[in-house]
Amino acid sequence: MSGLAWAYIESHRIEYKRDPLAASFTIRRLFGVLRDNRDFRTLYAANAVSQTGDWFNVVALFSLLLELTGKGEAVALALLTRFVPMFFAGPAAGVLADRVSRRAILVVSDLLRVALVLCLLLVRRPDQVWIAYTVVTAHSIVSAFFEPAQQAMLPNLVSEADYPLAATLENSLWAATLAVGSALGGVALALVGRDAAFVFDAFTFLGSAALLARLPPGHANRADKQAIEVVEEAREPGSQIQNLLGLRDLREGVRYVASHRRVRALLAVKASFGLTLGGVLVLLAYFGEKVFARGNGAGIAVLWTARGVGSFAGPFAAFRLAGTDERGLRRSISGAFALLAACYVAFALSPSIGYAAVALAIANGGGSILWTSGSTLLQRLVPDAVRGRVAAAELGGFMLTLSASTLATGVLLDRGVPPRALMAACGLVALVPLAYWVFAQRAFQVTGRGAAE
Repeated sequence: MSGLAWAYIESHRIEYKRDPLAASFTIRRLFGVLRDNRDFRTLYAANAVSQTGDWFNVVALFSLLLELTGKGEAVALALLTRFVPMFFAGPAAGVLADRVSRRAILVVSDLLRVALVLCLLLVRRPDQVWIAYTVVTAHSIVSAFFEPAQQAMLPNLVSEADYPLAATLENSLWAATLAVGSALGGVALALVGRDAAFVFDAFTFLGSAALLARLPPGHANRADKQAIEVVEEAREPGSQIQNLLGLRDLREGVRYVASHRRVRALLAVKASFGLTLGGVLVLLAYFGEKVFARGNGAGIAVLWTARGVGSFAGPFAAFRLAGTDERGLRRSISGAFALLAACYVAFALSPSIGYAAVALAIANGGGSILWTSGSTLLQRLVPDAVRGRVAAAELGGFMLTLSASTLATGVLLDRGVPPRALMAACGLVALVPLAYWVFAQRAFQVTGRGAAE
């Protein structure tokens, strides 16, 4: 795409301004976003249903793998089969989200996941563990198409001023369902077994699909005919095959990211979060089942519930203290990395699961702040015409670092490296992206053309 095309799109990009919500971030205003936006309320309800089932599934699956294999490496492999396919499917998913109905992508994805989750009922013996990995891989590929479509659609369901609040609500929903779903998942394992958790998860995807079908189609915004004409005229000639495969659209997304320093900085810092988180996710299952000796999924449920509680509270506190303007969001990201470093080290030093759960809750508050603030900054920068591709790039980069951290931690754990040392290392790794983010602030201190170079 030529400089003329990007210049036109840039002229329509939202520039950073002092956000009035920075001084008026209240719970009443927050839930007013749900009350006043029917389509966002529908999306929110669909996610509430499916995400609750997801956490039932996570607790049940990790407990099953540890029981059948007895190895922390099994959990690492399960996580890798969730993360790696999302990285490879990301480019195609981003192109599709900018070309077809985003609602259709969401509904079809949920229906496919109903069938996939039910396949986990077939896993009964150690020699059948491969079924679980295959199911999780396929589930991850489907989710790779769901997430960019949802992220690209969200800003179209609320006003610009309400987007930070909508993003906070979405994040707090993830955290609340993590806390509630993990806790209930632990109870379900004890009372009715894993099969019930898997069946429940399948039904939640079915309910989510029914709700999502009520949303508007959610095509990428092509209403501005002048922008279309400028972009189309600027496109290089190419084959029909390239058009069909979406290679041209993919190149446009790459060029957009490459030409915008702020977007590159945000994608890099969000991807680097995975360096810390991947290892932590492996270690939580190991700490819950082995270090703190809470078998049958109980320890995993306690720790994942603590994750949810902290993740729920984090963005509320950060937006209230720092505001939702550009400067406040950037400060929140810096503070989030500092919390991650300090609290994961504190987790490693904790003598019991209670102290560990408190440290974990605060650390995940930091992670939640980082993710919500980064997403809000990105959505303000990126035009709707390329939002699906940028969302896919964001997810892909994060999944790549998450996978590397997950694999390294799983291998080191089974090679005899103490889990407490690995947890402390996961925390200290957060100091690297913190240093990068401080350096990257120069990209946000220039305006106009300089910000995009």
